[in-house]
Amino acid sequence: MKFIFLSLLLVTSAGVFSQQINYPTDKIYLNDSVTVYDGLIIEQAPAKYVKIVRTKEKDTVQVQMKDIWKMLRIHPVQQAPVKAEPTKKQKVKNRFVFAEVLGSGGLYSFNYDFRFDKTIISKWGLRAGVEYLPLNTYNFSGDKLTYSTVLFPFMVSYLIGKKNKFLELGLGAVYVFKWKHKKLKSEEYEYFIRNINRRIPKSYGAFSIGYRHNPIRGKMMWGIGVTPLIGNSFILPNIGIKIGYSII
Repeated sequence: MKFIFLSLLLVTSAGVFSQQINYPTDKIYLNDSVTVYDGLIIEQAPAKYVKIVRTKEKDTVQVQMKDIWKMLRIHPVQQAPVKAEPTKKQKVKNRFVFAEVLGSGGLYSFNYDFRFDKTIISKWGLRAGVEYLPLNTYNFSGDKLTYSTVLFPFMVSYLIGKKNKFLELGLGAVYVFKWKHKKLKSEEYEYFIRNINRRIPKSYGAFSIGYRHNPIRGKMMWGIGVTPLIGNSFILPNIGIKIGYSII
């Protein structure tokens, strides 16, 4: 039985060395009930002796089998590695619907605004809006004309700031679709104001710089900014005021 026990003990020791983990401790108790050797068994001769390297003394001791009362192997407790949970980015309120007075729409507009990154409110985003506007204009001859126009403002924006206070920078364009209720002889005679050479544009540029306040706990957002409108023959100073509601 001692031969079988020692063989199993040595096989286990070799396996521990090959795996390069925390080594178990071998204990040899002698028949005098006092002496105990702590270390690692490195050699054994069946029914003759056992060699053990003592941990504290850093030496090798050969013990006769007839002097051994019992031998034990104590394995250290191995803690299972804890897998780190992937950090989940918290979603923020980054989608809004809002109404804007003046601003890029010219007179007013209803808009949808969202950020490209769902986990951060600052940095890049996009807004798109719509506006319906009837216009009374005059041609070169002084004839009054009524137009129906639908405007679609688009703007890429960038938010700089923290928490709920941001500097908002935007750049975009407004596309104008119009149809007239009274037919003209030629479109070249269409003007906003009588005797002033300003045609109703098909599109114009817009940029903005202003302050934006986003909600943290509530839903309401608001902002104010300078939003000049730029066409082929005009630069129109403008100030936009918006108020909206978070939808996420």
